[in-house]
Amino acid sequence: MSAQKYNCFLRCRAIVMLGGVMMCSAAGAVDLNIYGVGHASYDSIDSGPSTSDYLHSNSSRLGLKGDEDLGDGLSVYFQYESGVDLTGNGFGDGNGGNGTGGQIFTRARDSFLGLKSDQYGSIQFGRVGGLNQWLYDYNLFADQVGDLGNIWGGDGLPGRLNNTIEYLSPTFNGFSADVTYAPSQGMSNQNSVIFKANYASGALKLGGAYAKFGNSMAGTPDYKAYALTGSYDFGQFNLGGGYQRETDIGGTPGADRDKFTVGGAVKVGVNGTLKAQYAWAGKLSGTPNSAAHQMVVGYDYNLGKSAMVYLAYARTSNQRNTAYSAYDYGHGNEGTPAILDGMSPSVVSVGLVYKFDVGLLK
Repeated sequence: MSAQKYNCFLRCRAIVMLGGVMMCSAAGAVDLNIYGVGHASYDSIDSGPSTSDYLHSNSSRLGLKGDEDLGDGLSVYFQYESGVDLTGNGFGDGNGGNGTGGQIFTRARDSFLGLKSDQYGSIQFGRVGGLNQWLYDYNLFADQVGDLGNIWGGDGLPGRLNNTIEYLSPTFNGFSADVTYAPSQGMSNQNSVIFKANYASGALKLGGAYAKFGNSMAGTPDYKAYALTGSYDFGQFNLGGGYQRETDIGGTPGADRDKFTVGGAVKVGVNGTLKAQYAWAGKLSGTPNSAAHQMVVGYDYNLGKSAMVYLAYARTSNQRNTAYSAYDYGHGNEGTPAILDGMSPSVVSVGLVYKFDVGLLK
């Protein structure tokens, strides 16, 4: 081998070895994962005036998350997550907000940067849950038709909040708490705050929340929500429910409403789960014939650790002056007509869900 070739070989080997050392160093300090959910369904929807079949993408998502140990019980972490529309419409994919027509990547989901202390808890900055902080405490049909959010989110409570600071406490004897604050961002009366308390002991889980969402119009009251949730897992089956009260809905003084839910699920064989959930919305204060209720039943079958198929039926019965959906929150609604007051939409849905979480560095 000539001296020139030998020197080139030594340089290449040094570069490879240096790269390996850097990778090993990074792998020892940083955890990095790519994760996501693919969720598609075939839905036969009766909106009241019309009936049609649809293919929907339902809160499908793709994200990166990671953390690095800084020493002394302190670490830095992040999550960057985007909605994904498997149908390519870019609208109505269940990820909330306006879409980006014809695009695969749609609305930003929970995304944040934070610091965690083993002793004092975590503080993070970004886009985090609003209503979603307690909606999923017990929601057997999350992102499917009949999602509890069709009722509990049907009057405008925001599922997520932008521009937030969130503190998450450590757990003490089963108790933990979250405090979320969103500043006014230059707007008058626009700041929002959420207090969330949690308790878990074995099979028992309890939650409580208070939320205030500011309105940009001066002189209008804040939109507030109060919630209590609970569930118990008996092993072969589980039961749960919750209560939510909203006041001054949409900044309208005296526009109040009570809501509740109850449900249960039972295991069928090794891979199956049969489940049902009921949600009710009481009359809006001052508006007669404005109550509604939603009933949903379904069967989930696990194809493995990461894949599931399901069959679900949901129906929402609206009184004359209200219009809640049976297939909107967390679920695709591309192409579906708006629900009219007094209509009782129903849907039969067959879906496939696949989840993955793959470590890139560790």
